Amino acid sequence: MKLIINGEINPSYVQTLCLIFFPGAKFAENEVVTEETPVVEVTVREEKDGFFASADMKYGDAVGSCQYTFPRSSAYTSEKSAKIAVGAAIYGAGEKLFDYMPPWGILTGIRPAKIAGKLYSEHGSKAAVRKVLVEDYLVSPKKARLVTDIAVSEQNTFSKYKGNTCSLYISIPFCPTRCAYCSFVSYSTKRLLSMIPEYLVRLTDDIDRVTDIIKEKGQEIVSVYIGGGTPTTLDAEQLEMLLSKLSSRIDMSSVAEFTLEAGRPDTITPEKMQIAKKHGVTRISVNPQTLCDDVLRGIGRAHTSEDFYRAMDMARESGIPCINTDLIAGLPGDSFTGFSKTVDKIIELRPENITVHTFCVKNAADILHSGVNVFSRNNTEAVKCVDYSQVMAMNSGYIPYYLYRQKNTVGNLENVGFSLSGFNGLYNSLIMCDEHNIYAVGAGAVTKLVGKDGPKRFFTPKYPYEYLDENLNSDKRLELFEQLREFECQK
Repeated sequence: MKLIINGEINPSYVQTLCLIFFPGAKFAENEVVTEETPVVEVTVREEKDGFFASADMKYGDAVGSCQYTFPRSSAYTSEKSAKIAVGAAIYGAGEKLFDYMPPWGILTGIRPAKIAGKLYSEHGSKAAVRKVLVEDYLVSPKKARLVTDIAVSEQNTFSKYKGNTCSLYISIPFCPTRCAYCSFVSYSTKRLLSMIPEYLVRLTDDIDRVTDIIKEKGQEIVSVYIGGGTPTTLDAEQLEMLLSKLSSRIDMSSVAEFTLEAGRPDTITPEKMQIAKKHGVTRISVNPQTLCDDVLRGIGRAHTSEDFYRAMDMARESGIPCINTDLIAGLPGDSFTGFSKTVDKIIELRPENITVHTFCVKNAADILHSGVNVFSRNNTEAVKCVDYSQVMAMNSGYIPYYLYRQKNTVGNLENVGFSLSGFNGLYNSLIMCDEHNIYAVGAGAVTKLVGKDGPKRFFTPKYPYEYLDENLNSDKRLELFEQLREFECQK
């Protein structure tokens, strides 16, 4: 699309706002404009009464325009006021052009609860936070209520795990097959799966290194999360090797939550569940995504709904106290009727956690090359699915505790974690906190440490073959651990 900006405003911010109305759009500098090219022109300037912004949005023969002035306010910096003005102008132009009101208004970041939490700290009232979100950020009252409740819940969690506490993330970037929508750094071919034994040797060495650093810093590990990929792609012997290493290196008495993201029902066996239980795993994910077998086949999942029920039985029989199930609203081929039945059946099973994602496709996903139109500005089916899941979960005793958003999500919607009382996913909450240290090892892992100037991120090699390549990364890996050792964490 063609984007024209007049005035001082961050171009990336404007692009993100445009993606609300033109999901999947590209912003080439030398865009050749045709009759089908969307064109957005934005103007912003400071005036006597505040910040003025206008937006003109053209798509084909249709045009939408809006002008907006955001008054001066001691609550906002000039930069923030200009952003709100530009956001409101683009929102208004898009609403006129498409007759569409984005439910999250002009909030564009991955963590809307962070904004709501800051507002709650300033105002001390949920009602005041909701008012600001609705009036200044144009968030729908329904979403404002949801994110405010989650923000308050998160703050209660964050307050318990400041100071010398930390979490540990272990990356297992392998899957039995690759889902059509997947964007994670995960590998499923036979050749790449053959890397697992070598990968585990390198990974366990790095677990030794990072736990030594944590001990040197006097920090206490309060949550462990093994994610992927699909960690239970490992066979029983490999899983035993990994979990034995962790239980030998970590004081499990301080660990409030130990998650193993099993994910794929077709990778779960009674033996693996018993191994997990033996080594202190307290939370496991068994993810159907949907209970419609036709949809599962369409997205490349190599399991059926019956496989999911069997895997749930195995997880329950193991005695692991907390089970999470992931669902995805808006999958290609799914419908409100099918998804609502999935939600009803999952709630009947009473897993301690239910995480409802909204379908989102990244650039690396195979489905982009399938001819399926995956981008949708206002997918009414997905909106109904998400609304239904939230109403049914909360009416059934589940509490929303965790929320994040992504670009190019169907219907501009969100991902929400629900839990029964006392079973909030701790790591999921802490990863949203800028005051908690998270160490991470393995391919594609990102460590986040909190210093006096805020959080700083440290990246390991992205792909397993890079992670294992001594010629490319031996010195870099050792240098990374030295950087972690030298970084002064905030007390």
